[in-house]
Amino acid sequence: MNQGFAPVFATPKSKQPQNPPQPISMQELQGSLSSYFDDVPDPRVNRTKRHLLKDILVIAILSTIAGGDGWEDMENYGISKQQWLQKFLDLPNGIPSDDT
Repeated sequence: MNQGFAPVFATPKSKQPQNPPQPISMQELQGSLSSYFDDVPDPRVNRTKRHLLKDILVIAILSTIAGGDGWEDMENYGISKQQWLQKFLDLPNGIPSDDT
């Protein structure tokens, strides 16, 4: 046991130049994010649908990525980013409240 472990050497990776992924434009990102949820079935009762489901889902995901933790944070995120969110979300009745 006094010899220890054999050293581990990193194996060299191929020397081919790797092309970094190209960033997409903000318009492409916004369009793809909101259109991704177009086909999600909405299980809510029709009389209670004031806000589009895809709007709710996009705000929930973005606020979570931004560090939000809970329904109130989602509403606060939506309110603080409303001007930007309106560029790619419909928001027919504004930002959904925390109890939506």
